[in-house]
Amino acid sequence: MLRHCVQGAGRHRLRGPGSRGWSSLASSLDEDGERRRPAGPSARCTHHLHRRQRPECVASSGTLQLKRRFGISRKLDPLAQHGTINKLEDDDDDVEAAGDAGGPFTADDLDLMGTEVEGALPENFWDDDGGGDSGGRGEFSDIFGAGGDEDNGEKDEKDLTPEERADRAYRQRQADITAELDTRTGRLWTDEWIIADEEWMSPETYDDIEEWNPNCATRKSLESVKVFAGGVPTLKEMGALALPRALPPHPGHGNPTPHARHRKRQLRRKLRTSVQLAVADDLRRILKMNSWEQKQEAVDGLFEAIEERVREREPVLGKLPEFPELCEKGLEDVLQMVHQKARGAGKKKTVDSTESEGGGEAETDGGGGSGDVVDVMDVQKKEPVPVFMDLLAAAQTPQPSSGDEDADETAKPSLSEFFQESNDAGVPNLLHPLNVHHRDGVGRMVEEWQLAANKETKRIMMRECMREIAAEISGKAHCCEAGVAEAEKGAARVFVSGTRGVGKTAALAGIVASARISGHIVLYLPDGDRLRKHGFYVTPCDHRKGLYNLPEIAKEFCQQLLTSHLDDINAMAPVSREEMKEYLSDDQITRVFKRAYREDDAVSDEEAAAMDALPLEKLLRVGTGSAQLSSGCYGAAIGALMTQTVKPFTVVMDEYNVYYDHGHYFHMDYEPDVRKAIPPNRITVFKPFMDAMGLYPTEAGTEMNDELAKPSKEAMMKWGSIVAATSECRAVRRTFTQSLMEAARALSDDEDHPVKIVDVRRFSDVEVQHVLYNYEVTGVGRLRFDRGNTALEPEEVEYLRLVSGGSGQQLMDAVMLP
Repeated sequence: MLRHCVQGAGRHRLRGPGSRGWSSLASSLDEDGERRRPAGPSARCTHHLHRRQRPECVASSGTLQLKRRFGISRKLDPLAQHGTINKLEDDDDDVEAAGDAGGPFTADDLDLMGTEVEGALPENFWDDDGGGDSGGRGEFSDIFGAGGDEDNGEKDEKDLTPEERADRAYRQRQADITAELDTRTGRLWTDEWIIADEEWMSPETYDDIEEWNPNCATRKSLESVKVFAGGVPTLKEMGALALPRALPPHPGHGNPTPHARHRKRQLRRKLRTSVQLAVADDLRRILKMNSWEQKQEAVDGLFEAIEERVREREPVLGKLPEFPELCEKGLEDVLQMVHQKARGAGKKKTVDSTESEGGGEAETDGGGGSGDVVDVMDVQKKEPVPVFMDLLAAAQTPQPSSGDEDADETAKPSLSEFFQESNDAGVPNLLHPLNVHHRDGVGRMVEEWQLAANKETKRIMMRECMREIAAEISGKAHCCEAGVAEAEKGAARVFVSGTRGVGKTAALAGIVASARISGHIVLYLPDGDRLRKHGFYVTPCDHRKGLYNLPEIAKEFCQQLLTSHLDDINAMAPVSREEMKEYLSDDQITRVFKRAYREDDAVSDEEAAAMDALPLEKLLRVGTGSAQLSSGCYGAAIGALMTQTVKPFTVVMDEYNVYYDHGHYFHMDYEPDVRKAIPPNRITVFKPFMDAMGLYPTEAGTEMNDELAKPSKEAMMKWGSIVAATSECRAVRRTFTQSLMEAARALSDDEDHPVKIVDVRRFSDVEVQHVLYNYEVTGVGRLRFDRGNTALEPEEVEYLRLVSGGSGQQLMDAVMLP
């Protein structure tokens, strides 16, 4: 309404003197209808306004200079009061003052003033109401909109200028794109959090929210997730699992060669599979032919038709320039494999027929039929899927009785009561001392358990890298077999590497659990960064010159062995005085014996000092209670475990590369100016394991060398293994980690104890899919009440795989929020 009023006022101003429209103001016409000039104060006011407005209306260039007229501005006034239309104080004051002096203006006064200035205005001055060349869109249109009720200011296509046609075409393209995006499925461009009005007005409270239960998972997810029977396998069982292959290293990480080889193998296998599917029926007919000429003619026909058949199955590969040659080569390979497989099946039939009693042909179960012979690419074979270990299920598995004579010799050793429980943070004791840090919070693997709704299961996905580590340990140590001969007992060295977030810590945790299930004594050091920084204080070792002690860390390690493997330690042979002399002085050994039996009233100090051996359990308890003796007791206990062959001894060290960074322990005995840090292989708590690994890179943060180190052949444990893994989430210079990896590769061909290098790689497509299945089953993140909208949607799964890059950490982050 307001817009039409303004437009109507503009049309009245443009009319001539004799065609004045209706107005509520008083008229000033004479008796003959002639317009007369008002007299008196009104005339003075009119003359004043006319003289005031004329210079502002017209400029020398002919352009409009007057922008405001009768209290209405052609532009929005930023200083105008809220709710007004640009009230101009300076111009309107003069008008109001004149009106007060001579009375109100009449319609004739206003028409006269409009007539006098009308000739000086440009033609497009009143384009706001539809005049001029602007097509009804003037400077008022941004306030009131374009005039007209029927066409909304839109012109016909023939009346548009080229610029307007281009602008209209652009807006139409934008509308088409928006409409096309609205029809797409899967992950959209934006994912806003929108709370509908119905949800705002809903009377539901927190108590009305649905509680999670196992039935929230879909049947597909429950059937797809495979959990190992018994919870956690032994190292030998894990080494024999059929698991999917992981992806090769990313080409952007500096080594594109493995990825290029993987892509070529994948392309070749895909092409051969398409060739087999295209000629499978023809091959079955050819195998049934008796004439060699018929077979040759049929094979020639396959070579003529193979290109078109494969092109229909693989239109993308069909665009390769060398596609015809690839098809012929693929057909040759498939024919040769079918021929070899058919000859092998024929030989097997012949042998079986001669050995059968009735002289008839015996049935065979692998490759005897024509269908099995043709399937050389294992198209009908099911692909392996990941298998999860459940730590809580292993603790709840009934343990074999020690007095059961009928028990299988290969059965798993019984777990102690400690390993069947969990700590206050919910972390299973099977992974002790892995825990929630009191300041830094939980680790990423433990964080998954913390965020899961199902607290009755703690799962770790077993992968190809874990199988390689387990196979290396069980193959070298023969630790999972009963009655192993002394000559067969050995040790393995494994170095684990990988990019950030791919699952190195999870792999080590799985190996720790499996090793303890297999009966190993495991010393687990999951937080190398803390150990190399926060050892409280360092002291020189008086008995072993050139070495230094961390008494508090030594006490912690002694306590860990007592807490985790007390039953196994009690079964060990006592530690003699001669074995202690390498780590303790004679006076310290006497103090150790007296302290060990201090609370035993049946043994006096003299009798204790005269003893020749001390049980390993008492030695560790002395080290736990005395800071002055802890380092020596720890060294003697580790030395005894490394040289015994009663129980396999395994050391697992995470964040191993941090020990080769700039040091944090200084002492004036090592360097008088206290500018150089003490190398970790000269600190007694780390020295046995670093000597066993035997890695001395060319570049490190400290003076790392083998000056006081034992040869790795002598430093290795007699029965067991040592596993060390790098970390990419700690502040370690890249060149230090790279130099350490090169040193490990140099020892991969060692004759006595070669270093097995295991690369933890990104998740494959099938691993990503099963991780999402497990998230839905255990109730992690937005998959808790997802009802299969994510795990069963291929586009959503592909999106999560894309944004995570195959990294376990980023995949968990991606499923936490919508």
